[in-house]
Amino acid sequence: MLELFLYLLLGTFSGYLAGLFGIGGGIIIIPVFFYIFTYIVGVPEEVLAHIVLGTSLGVIVFSSMASAYSHHKKKAVIWDLLKIIAPSICLGTALGAFTASYIPSSTLQGLVAIFLIAVSIQMAFQFPPPMQNPKTSYVGPIIIGSGIGWFSGIFGIGGGIFSVPYFYHRGLQMTQAIGSSAACGIPIAISGSISYMFVGSGLPNLPEYSVGYVYLPGAIIVGLASALSASVGVKAAHRIKQKKLRKAFALLLMLMGLNLLLR
Repeated sequence: MLELFLYLLLGTFSGYLAGLFGIGGGIIIIPVFFYIFTYIVGVPEEVLAHIVLGTSLGVIVFSSMASAYSHHKKKAVIWDLLKIIAPSICLGTALGAFTASYIPSSTLQGLVAIFLIAVSIQMAFQFPPPMQNPKTSYVGPIIIGSGIGWFSGIFGIGGGIFSVPYFYHRGLQMTQAIGSSAACGIPIAISGSISYMFVGSGLPNLPEYSVGYVYLPGAIIVGLASALSASVGVKAAHRIKQKKLRKAFALLLMLMGLNLLLR
């Protein structure tokens, strides 16, 4: 019962953030999953980090679809650009999942903690994205898409922390950058979760109801809850100033990252 309650609470909160900031929600899902899977589900340490990241991507399948749909209704998704970048994102994400499968769980956990701390600093100080330069070639989106996908696959995230600044650099308005980033989470999450299922298939010590490195109860319940709350975050993104909220979120991420690093 406690596990179900935590999944619903996590899904609601992460879905709201997914819609608000154009992220997949992974940066809030991952540290919470570490604790749920350790102390409630009882996932063995040697596969813990991989289960957390794979299941996070499973959740993002739901939240990114709901968030992208809501942004699309507000005409904030630039599909022509996504058609160019999506194939390279899928390839990069699959490679990222395979890369993560060769990293020991304890090392991967440390890398995730450092990544969360770095993201919190970026969000707190809001380092500006590069100056807008919409007149770039098709080569740029393909290379950048592969990089976004690779990092997303390794860290189990939707990639919004990378894609929002990039889309703004491409000349999109900030609301369009957030909406297009949310849509980018769809190929990242599908490609990544399938890859984590594949690389983890047949391994010992996986919890019951897992498909490879994706723990289905967590992915489905948190995912559905996040999908329901994502539209609320989208509405907020189009009407509120996000500066104070970003700083509060950055502090939360910093604390989570430090706690995870010191486990």
